Amino acid sequence: MDRFTLVILSTLVMPLVLQATEPEVSPVEKQLAIQAAMVSARQALDRHHPAEAIAVLEEKLAYADGHKAFLNLLREAYRAEIRQLEQSPPTNAQRLAHMKRKLALLEGSETVSLPAPSPAPVVPSSPDTAPPVGSVVPASTPLAITSPSPGPSRPGLDEAIAAFNQQNFAQAEKLFAQLGAAKLSTQQKSAWAYCRIKLAADRLNSPSCDAPTAAALADEVAAALELITDNAKLLAVGRDVLQAAQTKAHGAKPASPRPVGSSIHPGSSDVYETASFRVHHGGRPELGEQLAKAAEANRQRIFERWSGPPGGAWEPKCDIVLHTDAAAYARATGQPAVLTGHATVKLVNHRPTERRIDLRADDDALLANTLPRQLTHVILADLFPTSPPPKWAMEGMAILAGSPEEIRRYHQTLPRCARENELRSLAALLELKDIPTEGITGFYCQSVSLTEYLIGRGGERNFKIFLNDAQRYGLLQALKRQYGIDNIAALEQAWKRECLQLATR
Repeated sequence: MDRFTLVILSTLVMPLVLQATEPEVSPVEKQLAIQAAMVSARQALDRHHPAEAIAVLEEKLAYADGHKAFLNLLREAYRAEIRQLEQSPPTNAQRLAHMKRKLALLEGSETVSLPAPSPAPVVPSSPDTAPPVGSVVPASTPLAITSPSPGPSRPGLDEAIAAFNQQNFAQAEKLFAQLGAAKLSTQQKSAWAYCRIKLAADRLNSPSCDAPTAAALADEVAAALELITDNAKLLAVGRDVLQAAQTKAHGAKPASPRPVGSSIHPGSSDVYETASFRVHHGGRPELGEQLAKAAEANRQRIFERWSGPPGGAWEPKCDIVLHTDAAAYARATGQPAVLTGHATVKLVNHRPTERRIDLRADDDALLANTLPRQLTHVILADLFPTSPPPKWAMEGMAILAGSPEEIRRYHQTLPRCARENELRSLAALLELKDIPTEGITGFYCQSVSLTEYLIGRGGERNFKIFLNDAQRYGLLQALKRQYGIDNIAALEQAWKRECLQLATR
């Protein structure tokens, strides 16, 4: 437990600690109590009731024992209460001072913030007349990085944070690079990415930036984007800068996404065909054949897993288009270069009329993960022709089509997401209409976990029936019909008991 945690516990929880006559609580019960308190507090904060959130969290503070996500949420609640008190005259001066004192006890680490930036980048189609790219983070998306908690110093990190604080991004970038991504926290990686994207944008605006330089900058920004895991807005702006660099590198406007079926030449020698697929391999016949056979095998497996054997070959066939690398993929599809693939299905009168999967040939996980994941999305259009299942279920099913190693990666990341309060309540998860822009890692890990949990209660085909029932009768009726669960709160309690019992330790 670090220094400032000891201070806050001794100050706020001593009355509870002195109650020695209370029965001992097991570690599991403590973790469940902490999680329940965090869920309730998050809901209270979402309703703009910080005082309620503080009361819920402080009641379980004796169990915190340095729990990072719990203390971060408590810090957020204190700040929200302070803002509310300051903006609601007449101010309760005594409570305001009390909240500020508690917050001060929790503020035990140095925090630095990005400077207030200007709007997102604008691609100059004519460098002499168009506005510059400018800064790379919207003002509404502050990024914070934190120096190490008290303990052995790490040479270079304090210097990198100081340079970043002083807006010396070139020096900060150099120092972060010397440390390497493996030695940085998630926030510090995002700060390093910010530096690299900002510097690239500045060079891109320079009149001396020619096409080869822009191409090199595109590679630099693409590498920087790989550092960003949980800052969706920074990721989005970085993609804009990447697209600007690619535009300048090729002397044309960014390619708009190709419609499904474009650039498809069935008679070409660069195509390998099977009963249900046409693989456009671009002069890589061995890889094209391997990919086509894997696609047929995966199609059979995925259909059988969720509903039963497929009803014959696909008509129309699914076109699989291979792109040489990230840059070629981005140019041809208009998709971000950081992606490894995507699927598109065109429906007319609830029937697929075109199917297409775009993939990168340089993807190491092409056959093991990317192909089955994107193929699952294509198959779901067959299984749910009138209305697609919710995003959490679609992504959970797609990820579960991958290799055991890939699925294990999501299992191993779930505990970290739980500890750092990156998971949503199941009520919030089940209501999502689209993939969220914030907390993406938590969304995917939670979606996989919940999908697996429900499969464990009845099997894959029953899960598909559950999704159909949810469309016909509503979610609550579907839960009761297929799993005997009365409501979402009961589902959340059961899921947490089985899937998060170890995740929050």
